[in-house]
Amino acid sequence: MRAHYYEVGDLMVVEVSGRIEPDQNKPFRDVCERKLKKRKVVFCVDKLNFTASANIATFFESIQMIEDARVVGLQSDFHKLLDLKGITGLKKFTTLSEALNFV
Repeated sequence: MRAHYYEVGDLMVVEVSGRIEPDQNKPFRDVCERKLKKRKVVFCVDKLNFTASANIATFFESIQMIEDARVVGLQSDFHKLLDLKGITGLKKFTTLSEALNFV
């Protein structure tokens, strides 16, 4: 998995691409907890590839610890998995523009 970070106003945008490997879960969780937890963060995941469901679940559980997390470009496979794992409460958007303009 690769992540590209940049700021748009008071929002941090994180573009995530590739596959989530098991050894990336803990470092990603640490970044969410230490650097992103109290920020407004938009995760663009349209280029994230489906991997093992445990890796995906851990990824989205890490995102949930952020106070204002928004997700853009969630593929249907991810929607199904999140529903099965009971991961709710994420603000989901179709486009980056929608997520950036959400109040």
